[in-house]
Amino acid sequence: MEFREILKLKREKGQLILGESAGGEKLLINIKETPSIIITGETGSGKSILLDQILLELISDYTSLEMELALIDTSGVELNYYCDTNYLKYKAINDIDKSVVTLSRILEEIEKRKKLIKEQGFTTIDEYNAVHEDIIPLLVVAIDDDKFLLREEDTEKMLSGIISQLAGLNIIFLLVTSDVHNKFFETDKNVFASLLISFDYTNSEESEKNNIDGSNNLEIGAFLAQINGETAKYHNFDFEDNIIKEVLHQYE
Repeated sequence: MEFREILKLKREKGQLILGESAGGEKLLINIKETPSIIITGETGSGKSILLDQILLELISDYTSLEMELALIDTSGVELNYYCDTNYLKYKAINDIDKSVVTLSRILEEIEKRKKLIKEQGFTTIDEYNAVHEDIIPLLVVAIDDDKFLLREEDTEKMLSGIISQLAGLNIIFLLVTSDVHNKFFETDKNVFASLLISFDYTNSEESEKNNIDGSNNLEIGAFLAQINGETAKYHNFDFEDNIIKEVLHQYE
């Protein structure tokens, strides 16, 4: 099925379709109920395409007043399309040091939001937004890492701090990486992630340490998804790169 058709199916706001099983069953999530998504796989297996699909579905749902993007892309290739949009709040492109600084700013934003709702007697940002005209936007933190950002000395602690404090703050965490040989993946991925997704690792040096057991010998574009302890196999939707510009032009 083409991704263009998925965008036409649009459902409730913030409800995303991430893939389709061989039997035609859709992987459907509510982004507010699934605030942390970790996607791994070897280069070329389809993981960055899935990240694009998630971002484009969100952009088709939320205006730039309702949603902001914090983008970290250590290759400087995958997330460039989104850097010139009104959605951008933070960016670190092809710069490990700036990526670490950006993670620090996200942690500061988390503390700011926690303090705000506590001082005003709310438990979530959504409650705050329901009674304020000047809303606190959804912050989507998208990380596409292929240069071992996760192995930086301070990164593991920062990522753990972010992913463990998302509840009620209107912040979404999306991590895409081919590197799973680091402390973060040894300790935190199964504890905090709402949704784990793993593409193929068959031809990768990472093949002995998968995000999800069984993610070897998957065809290109196929992935395993683990949510609420259940694992199932899905496929990416057919995706054309030019749809990124089309969607950004349409919804900016």
